[in-house]
Amino acid sequence: MPKSLYLIIIVILVNASANFAQDHSVVDFSLYNQKVISPNDSIAKYKQLLSTSNRAGDLEAFKKYSHIIFHIAEANELKEDQVAALVYLAIYYQQIDQYEESLARYLEAEKLSNSLPENSYSRILVQVNLGNLYNSIENYEKVKTSMKKVIVLAKYQKNPDSFIISAYNSLGTANLNQGNYAEALEYMYKAKDLAQKMDRNDRIIGALINIAECQRHLGQYDQAIENSQKALNKIDKNESIELKASANCVMGISYYLSNRPVNALTRLKKARDLATQGNFLNIKMESHEYLAKTYEALDSIKNSLKEQKAYIKTREKYLKTLSKAQRLKLEEETKDKTRIITDQKQSITLLSQEKQRYVFLGVVLVVLLLVSSIIYWNKRRKLAEESLQLQGDKLLLQNENEALKDTLNALAKENQQREFSEETSEAQQPKKSSLSREDQQKYMALILDYMEEEKPYLDQEIKQSDIADHLHMSVHLFSEVLNVCFQKNFNNFINLYRVDTAKKMMKNPKFKHYKILAIGYEAGFPSKTSFNRIFKNLVGLTPSEFQKKYI
Repeated sequence: MPKSLYLIIIVILVNASANFAQDHSVVDFSLYNQKVISPNDSIAKYKQLLSTSNRAGDLEAFKKYSHIIFHIAEANELKEDQVAALVYLAIYYQQIDQYEESLARYLEAEKLSNSLPENSYSRILVQVNLGNLYNSIENYEKVKTSMKKVIVLAKYQKNPDSFIISAYNSLGTANLNQGNYAEALEYMYKAKDLAQKMDRNDRIIGALINIAECQRHLGQYDQAIENSQKALNKIDKNESIELKASANCVMGISYYLSNRPVNALTRLKKARDLATQGNFLNIKMESHEYLAKTYEALDSIKNSLKEQKAYIKTREKYLKTLSKAQRLKLEEETKDKTRIITDQKQSITLLSQEKQRYVFLGVVLVVLLLVSSIIYWNKRRKLAEESLQLQGDKLLLQNENEALKDTLNALAKENQQREFSEETSEAQQPKKSSLSREDQQKYMALILDYMEEEKPYLDQEIKQSDIADHLHMSVHLFSEVLNVCFQKNFNNFINLYRVDTAKKMMKNPKFKHYKILAIGYEAGFPSKTSFNRIFKNLVGLTPSEFQKKYI
């Protein structure tokens, strides 16, 4: 080929690179399917542009430069660069979640690289990145195969340790995801030892966090806390805040799991704030999840509900960033966790109630012996009254297709008929009132409309006087209407609405991710204990039993 023609081709490559730096116009890759005098110089130039586009997050430019490098390398029989270009293209498709296309490019690169010598950089590059892809698509056995090849090929490289430590991390992660925590821990320790040999502070920090993660899964909480603290001690201003967020998250979870919620709270809040700052969704999601549990353990219901909602919102964002396989796996894990947590809560509640019962009996035993006869008769009379009241309340909530307002209206009319009927027996007579029938109907309608429209029962701290004030009624008058028209005291009346609201929420798919505690709080109950007790009394099932019917 004449020298002038070589120069023309070089000029074309230089001009093309300048155009690519400015826009994403369609490129005719056939222009690069020609032999040139200095292909290595051209490839080096495009690799520089490739690196720049990668740092800028410009995926389309990254793809085009990868294609150009591939065509120049293919035309000039540079297999090393040809393999590298296929890896770049595979990385591009992996970034945009086209995993089948990415895998096809990696396998093409692997086949081509087998003809390269064992000390080829491109050959080991294929296996490192192929292993990472297999991690993304949950094929952990393939991860292990690729990374074991990396360890073999690494000894032929000038800097083998950097490849081997990546292989150890990937093998550890694969085993961690498979639940092989002891084996994962062994690889993480190997990675830490190698990082110390290399004097790589960032690698040491990452290894310590991974070790702590394995240990918390193995129930070695104190060791996990210790290694997380070691990682934090090594983090300086030059390190990624993601490492700091991750270390705090693992430490906080370990504190929570070892029944130290006060210690957990500080670390998990720190992890949440750092993860929010850096938009690390996985860490942010875990922080919200365990903050909700920690606040619940500290009996801070309002904050627990807030973190529960934040967890659900972050989880939805996080799922969108995952491959289909990862999304399905995470959703299944979430269901399993929910079942386990529900079972644990029920067991803890039963144990706690039993403990409280024995303590109470021990303290008041002498008093009970002295006044047993009086308490017996008073309690018997009170239970009889409550039993009748509960039977009536259960009937009010049984008709799922009739609004509570309509049911209460019907009850009030029935009571009025009894009150103003001369034929009604004395035992059936409702409480007498100074109010006329017209006044009763007026105030009854006023109360029911207010309850339906303003929903004051959703306020955990609502008082009888608050509603009376809103309705411009005296507390005495308000209480009289409740007693005469509905035969309810204030607490029984409010709890009817709260239980009705909780039932509707548990049957609504929108609230399927809500914990029982969160539903009770949203329905207006001030505590988990009162929610469980009142719901069981009025419905005949615990909230958990009722929710299972509609999940």
